[in-house]
Amino acid sequence: MIERNKLLTLNKAHKILVSNMVDKYRKHQRTGQNIASNFLNPYELQIVISYLNMCHIPYSVYEPCPFLEKKIIYFGNYDHFITFYQISSLDSQNISHSQLLGSLFAIGFQESTIGDIFVEDGVCYYVNLSKMNAYLEENLTFVGRHPVVLKKVETLNLLNKHLELFTILVSSMRVDNIISKIVSQSRNQVKQMILNKQIFLNYQELKKSDLLLKTNDILSIRRIGKFKIGVQKGTTKKENIILEIYQYI
Repeated sequence: MIERNKLLTLNKAHKILVSNMVDKYRKHQRTGQNIASNFLNPYELQIVISYLNMCHIPYSVYEPCPFLEKKIIYFGNYDHFITFYQISSLDSQNISHSQLLGSLFAIGFQESTIGDIFVEDGVCYYVNLSKMNAYLEENLTFVGRHPVVLKKVETLNLLNKHLELFTILVSSMRVDNIISKIVSQSRNQVKQMILNKQIFLNYQELKKSDLLLKTNDILSIRRIGKFKIGVQKGTTKKENIILEIYQYI
């Protein structure tokens, strides 16, 4: 069992996450069923693994591809918990990462039930929880305005690097300043996005607009996309920072 004092340093959401994981383990012990978590981002995975290790609870992590960021933990044997889909438009139009992500949210998927998304030549490759397959196939009929067809594939044979590099000019490394440049919104609009819980920094909800970002920080902006902070390439004559940004595509 998880000791009470081991949960004290976690926020409410992560306490619930850890407790639910222990409940899954207990169910596996009781029934012998193979049981898996929903998707865990790298920060959540670190928290769960730390607590399971401290409590000496045996588990496995499913990592079908080294480039997947979201993973699952399972108890027992692997039981086809994950399905890969190729999603393409019927009108021969390209569909984007943000369009698919927005469509998944629109049909009721939650952050924990949405896996990794990759786009190559306008075709999306999506990692889905197998328990959600029927719901996905029944409800994801459009991505944006484009009718789509879903096809199960055995594995993800991706050809390209899925990061797109661009540069921005910023007066400082403040998070609101950088996001403002990335999404072409005012800093006041960015602050409202933070209040609306639309922005995550390193997979945790962003609550302050004056934090200073550093290289390799990850920004996730709901319905817009995910970005990685690159290196500072210098300054302009007006002393603005030339900053590399990588967008996940």
